[in-house]
Amino acid sequence: MKRHVVVGLLLILSAAWAVGASDAPTIYVGTDAGYVEIKLSDFTLIEGIVAYEGPSTAAPDANWKDSHTYKGVALLDLLNAVGGVGDSDTLGVVAVDGWYKMLPGAVLAGDTAAGVPILALEQDGLSGDDWSSGPMLVFLADDELFSNDDMLSALGSDLSHYFGSEPSTTGMMVKGVLYLVPNYSGETLALEPETVPWGQTSFPDGKVLTVVRGETSRAYSLDELAAFESLAGQGTFTTSANAEYSASYVGIPMTTLIGNVNGDATIRVTAADGYSMNYEAAMLQDTSDGTWILAYEENGEAMPFDPGYLRIVQVADAGVHFSSALSAKMVALIEILGVYEDYGLSMSGAVNRVFSRSELEEGVGCPCHVATVSVTSKGVTSEYSGLPLWRLLAFVDDEAFPAADLGMHYDDEDFNDELASTGYAIDLVASDGYTQTVTSGLVARDDRFIVAFKQDGMFLDPDSSGYMKFVYDDSVELPEGASLRSVKFLTDILLNL
Repeated sequence: MKRHVVVGLLLILSAAWAVGASDAPTIYVGTDAGYVEIKLSDFTLIEGIVAYEGPSTAAPDANWKDSHTYKGVALLDLLNAVGGVGDSDTLGVVAVDGWYKMLPGAVLAGDTAAGVPILALEQDGLSGDDWSSGPMLVFLADDELFSNDDMLSALGSDLSHYFGSEPSTTGMMVKGVLYLVPNYSGETLALEPETVPWGQTSFPDGKVLTVVRGETSRAYSLDELAAFESLAGQGTFTTSANAEYSASYVGIPMTTLIGNVNGDATIRVTAADGYSMNYEAAMLQDTSDGTWILAYEENGEAMPFDPGYLRIVQVADAGVHFSSALSAKMVALIEILGVYEDYGLSMSGAVNRVFSRSELEEGVGCPCHVATVSVTSKGVTSEYSGLPLWRLLAFVDDEAFPAADLGMHYDDEDFNDELASTGYAIDLVASDGYTQTVTSGLVARDDRFIVAFKQDGMFLDPDSSGYMKFVYDDSVELPEGASLRSVKFLTDILLNL
């Protein structure tokens, strides 16, 4: 393998590396957008024991090197954090002096005979100034023996290392790794390259979160997420170092993102580095101790890529202690698994429109769309939140309405005031056919009449109220002789034009 000296004076380079090794080693990972600077201390360390085999000799097993215990970061974790590497790609692991080795992408997952490839930061408990070889490429073979046969099987003959004509795994120990470069071609690399932010590579289109609800999915940028209903509070968890960490967080209630799902549904959350975990929906819906949120701010600041941009935490006004094992970080994907009924609201007037579940629940999640009313029934007053009825009428009262791909989008000019002044009848129909009728003149531009999705902050119980319920505020004074009841299990709104 050829050596290509990294640009820069070697004396300066050695001094710079000594500082980095004693502090927090940093490497550069190549992506389509540019190089990303990564501090290895930001990642979870894994540990293993392995012995390497040198060149074959006449005596069997005569050239095994001593076993050592290594601790470091899996290459796959580093690469997944910036977008990953395909199985058909290769990865150049390049040292500070230009020495490099190429690895097939398929070996990175750790399921070949070579085991898990890591960048080791410790050897036998020594690190920094006490062990100058790190970060070093190490293969943690399952049987703690990285043999020449393992290397040939996992890397192939072209990418394996040879001492003369004999294979030797010891030559795969790339010491002082500075770069990870997909499909590296051996070019000379700069000592300190221009870099791009992590998020620009992991999320090149600016969409940091994808939520999958049934057959539909939607990607959101941080700005779009900030437009959702937000909640602030205090939360505390115990770190891996057994220290208590408390912070103030701001984020979106998880119930807003997952919608009105059954408590036994499974919510799968996947991080940008590929790690995933499952939550029971009932746990995320439980507000007895605090509220689970997808946080995007910590102590008044936007969170960095790790542990942010998005992290699941539990908060309360007076603070709440939650398990760090339940706090998924670097969240990039939320999937609602299991039974997910794709209900909708059918609107019929001058035109027809059916709002899907995802459109409706996204609409309810944004404060700009929501109205809240107080409703007293049988001596108990509850607060209901939902979409103003007149806003929904604007989508079908004439042919002036927002494009369907905009979802729940309001435009004041879309509501036809002239038509509403004629007092046309509006039928509010439940799934069993039960109907209540209001007039356009009564509800026009009045946020006190709503299609509710939440009661006292929680989504409606689908079994007792349905997914949607028509209600109106206690302050409404009906015309003399008029009667109007709420409509549970609402499914259709018909405009009699």
